[in-house]
Amino acid sequence: MLVKVFLEKFKNKPNPPALILKTSGATFSILDRNEIIRKVREIKKTVKADTYPNIYVVHGDLTLDELNGLYNHPKVKAHVSFTKGEGFGRPLLEAAMSQKPVIASNWSGHVDFLHPEYTVLLPGELTNVHKSAAWKDVLIEGSKWFTVNYQYAGDVLMDVWKNYGKYKTAAEKQTRYTRENFSYKAMEDKLIEIMEKNVPDIPQ
Repeated sequence: MLVKVFLEKFKNKPNPPALILKTSGATFSILDRNEIIRKVREIKKTVKADTYPNIYVVHGDLTLDELNGLYNHPKVKAHVSFTKGEGFGRPLLEAAMSQKPVIASNWSGHVDFLHPEYTVLLPGELTNVHKSAAWKDVLIEGSKWFTVNYQYAGDVLMDVWKNYGKYKTAAEKQTRYTRENFSYKAMEDKLIEIMEKNVPDIPQ
């Protein structure tokens, strides 16, 4: 749906932004990459337009330097995720250090560290996990995941494109907030505080 919303919002626009899609299916194989590209093309067929924005698929296992380069590349202007549930959400924490706008679902572990005033947290609702996505002992049929409001999300993408400055300023505040509260040093200090408060001088 991120691909579809992006195509619908930026079709027929002069000089539109591009979407860099860092993803994979089950593996980092060539077959998996080709399947991802096939799916993107199938989604594109559902969007009627004269011109389309570019979508670039980045597939495979990146080194830390390559990943850092992707987060911080000057042509990468924002980070977006329509995740249905991420657990901790480390990629979004890493993205929050780039001083660029972060747009993500208002659900799951990343809302612990994405400040609602400095990032865009997309509204939505809990919906049933589709039976086609059921995964034994992981995604159980009948359980729920988060589905963003796609109309709202599309409007946000457009607004970030048109009014980038205000989102960039907020993103810089998010980076400071992340560094002050969720760095390794901040976590170390918090752990020491908890230990000093709760562990007696002589462990029992």
